[in-house]
This record gives sequence, C-alpha cells and structure tokens, in this order.
Amino acid sequence: MKNENWVTEQFETDLALAYQQEHCESDKDSYDIEMQLHLAHVEMLLHQKILSQEEAALLLKALLKAWRSGPEIIPIHPGRADLYSNLEDWVVDEIGIDVGGKFHIGRSRNDMNCNLSRMMCRAYLIDFALPVCSLIQDLLEKADGHVETVMPGYTHHSQHAQPTTMGHYLIWGVDSFLRDLDRAAACYDRLNHSSMGAAALCTTGFPISREFMADALGFDGIVEHSMDAAGSRDFMLDTEAVLSIFQTNLNRLTELLLVWNIREIGIVRLARKHCSYSSIMPQKVNPVGVEMVRHAAAVTYGNMSSMFVTLKGTTPGNGREPSYLDGFVMESFRRTIPSAAYVGDMVREMTVNKERCLQLAREGFSTMTELADDMVRNEGISFYMAHKIVSHLAQIAVDEGIPCEGITGALVDRVTEELFGRKLGMTDAEVKHAINPVENVMDRKIVGGPAFEETQRMLKDRRERLAAVEAAWKAKKAYQMQKMEECVRTAEEIIQH
Repeated sequence: MKNENWVTEQFETDLALAYQQEHCESDKDSYDIEMQLHLAHVEMLLHQKILSQEEAALLLKALLKAWRSGPEIIPIHPGRADLYSNLEDWVVDEIGIDVGGKFHIGRSRNDMNCNLSRMMCRAYLIDFALPVCSLIQDLLEKADGHVETVMPGYTHHSQHAQPTTMGHYLIWGVDSFLRDLDRAAACYDRLNHSSMGAAALCTTGFPISREFMADALGFDGIVEHSMDAAGSRDFMLDTEAVLSIFQTNLNRLTELLLVWNIREIGIVRLARKHCSYSSIMPQKVNPVGVEMVRHAAAVTYGNMSSMFVTLKGTTPGNGREPSYLDGFVMESFRRTIPSAAYVGDMVREMTVNKERCLQLAREGFSTMTELADDMVRNEGISFYMAHKIVSHLAQIAVDEGIPCEGITGALVDRVTEELFGRKLGMTDAEVKHAINPVENVMDRKIVGGPAFEETQRMLKDRRERLAAVEAAWKAKKAYQMQKMEECVRTAEEIIQH
C-alpha cells in the first residue's frame, strides 16, 4: 500500500526534476560566461591571498579543462539543482576535496546567479543591438532610393491623410529603432555592475575583493548594497522592456508592409522568399514572414508579463522564483534577434511600385489640407472657414464621382456660395497647384518634413548617428571579448608559474 503522502512526495520529486532539467539546460547556454566567472573568482582568491599559488593553479587547470571540454563533461546528479552545483562536484572529484572544496569560498549561488544573469543580459544586448543596426542600415538604403517616391500618408490605420514619400515613411522606422538602441545602451549601463561579493545576502567574512571581480568580468563597478546585489532582478525587467518596446516598433513597421502588400493597395510586393503558398489555392502568395515576426512579439510580451508576476511577491534577498527569469529573457532574445534580421531582409528585398504610390496619392483626396491652407494664405479667410469649405467640397466630389484632380475653381466657388453666400475666386491653376501631391510634398520644407531636400538631410544625419551607435556597440563587444581573453590568459600564467 502506498504511503498516504505519496502524492505530495511525487509532486515534489517531479518539480525538483523539472527544475533541475530546466536550469541545467539553461545554464549550458551561458556556459562560457559562467566559466569566465569561475576563473575570475579563483584568480581573485589568489590575489587576496585566500588561496595559495599551488591551490589556485590546480583549480584553474581543472576549470580550463571543463571549459574546453564543454558542459557535457559534467555529470548531472539527482538533487543538484543547477549546472554549477554539479560542476563543483566534478572539480572535487577531479582534484580532491582538500583543494577542490575551496572552490566556493567567499561566494553564494545567490550573488553568482545574479551576476551571471547580468553577464547574460549584457552579452545578449550586444547580440541584439548589432542586428538592429543592420536593420536600420537596410531602412536607410531603401529610403535613399525612394526620397522622391510620392505616396499617401495614412492615419487611423488605413485612411489617406497627406502626401508623403516612401523615404520619409521609412525614416520613421530608422528613428524608432535608434531610440530602441538608446534604450538598450541605457539598460546596458544600468545592469553592467557586479553582484559578486554580496554572497547570500550580507557579504562574507573572507577578505575578498569585489572590485577585482568587477574589473575582471568587464563591469563598470559593483552593486554596492549586498542585499540589492544578491537579490534584485529589476535589471531583467529592464532588459525585457527593451525587447518588448522594440517588438512594438518592429511590428508597427511590419503592419505597414502587410497593408502596403495588399493587392488592392499594391504599394509594395514582398519577396517570394518571405511568403508561402496555399495548400488549395495555387494563385495565393501568403505573407507568412510577417505573421511569424508578429508571433515572436506576442511571446516576448507574454514573457514580460510572466516576469512581472513572478517577481511581484518576492521579498528582498534571493529565492527560487527569480531564477526562472533567465529562461524568459533568453527565450525573448532568441525570438527577437532573428526577427530584427528577418525584417531587415524583408525591407531590402521588397519591391516598391512607384507609379502606384503616386496614383494613390492623386486619387485619395490627401492633398485637401493644402487646398485649405492655400485658401488661408492666398484668399485671406480663416482656417475655420477654409476647413468648412474643403470638407464640404470633398463630400460633393465623392457624392458626384468627381476625382480629386477634377476639382476646379468653379466647383470651389459653388461650395463657398452654398456655405457663405460668396465666391472665393480661386483660379483653376491655383487649385491644381494645391491638390498636386508632388507640390504638396515639396512645400513641406519644415524640419522633419517630407520635402526631398529635407529628407536627404535627415538621411545624412541618421547615417552619421548610426555609424556612431554601431561603433559604440562593437566597442562593447570587443571589450568583453578582451576581458574574457585576459581571464583565460591570467589563468594560464598562474598554472605555468
């Protein structure tokens, strides 16, 4: 007969096994940075004379062997909840308990795991930023080829508003993604502080050097308060927020591409490689690439929500719940980074129908704002009156099937007489100029407007900004690689000595 507590015991066993499997697999993804942390810790213990030269050399030799062999060298034992605990067992087995047992001096899994999360987020932010730089470059190149491609600008998702250009539209994406990189850089700066030395909660009695660890691991400094250092995970929420906001901006761009690709609109045609076929309708080309990107955003938002809910009830200090955040963040990065690269390729490969763009700009009454403005500037009436006239004029044109280009001075006078009992006397030439979409665009020379010359100025400015931003992220990557190489080189020198 089974013990009456067998259900509870089985539940606990299943949870423990699931936790171990999940975290050991997750730890393998961050194996390199974890091994760098262990090397730095042993080097710090030697520097602080907590370990002897011989002890440090033995430990470092074992760690380098484990690093170069890969995580598969480490046996996973039941009850050892993460890769580190099993690594510690392996080190003891490899070099004996007298020296191997000193591997954990002056630290806890609390400060170590939090520090690994910081290093992981830091590395992934770099891996995220560089594809976003490439996406921005793709947008700039496409925009440069369409500075003079006049098209309707849309509000309310699908309503013709005012004429703009494809180049002007795409610079919106450039600016949005540059802000995403600004957010990523600010997030990087906030999280790039070491937790090591906080130990479980209240530091340690061993004479360790927190500053040595911070420098060896490429951090800008330390998280000073030990409880904050060992237990806080708001930097992970910060990281996930960067990804979520980026996904929103990215999906606003893909929504544009989706709408523009509709056959009835026909502004762009997505490349076949970003589409799929129908199993029953052979003529169909489905934009499934956009749909996959949109799903990646949904997963990222879900992870963001799960992270908030996971952390909301945790007190200062560490516990098991915060350790689940690593998996959420890593999954979001794994979905977001390819999305950035994929959309960049989508923009690069799409075909723009310039003639259709201009045709829609002419047909959709998007130039009527300029007609109202011309009435104010040239005829001396108030904008309120001009708004009334043009609103009524557009309605009559729609009701009577008059195309935008068919509006004349006589039709304007007919409307003004109906509304206000007088004629404006605008000539056909004045009306034609006002409703010409190309002239509309050229008249918008205000900073940030779509006039060709102003768009070219913005493109030049954004290229320069992108070059500086990309150089800064590449410098971050080079510095972190340098610190890792220094860690390994120091270990080898200690072993040789």
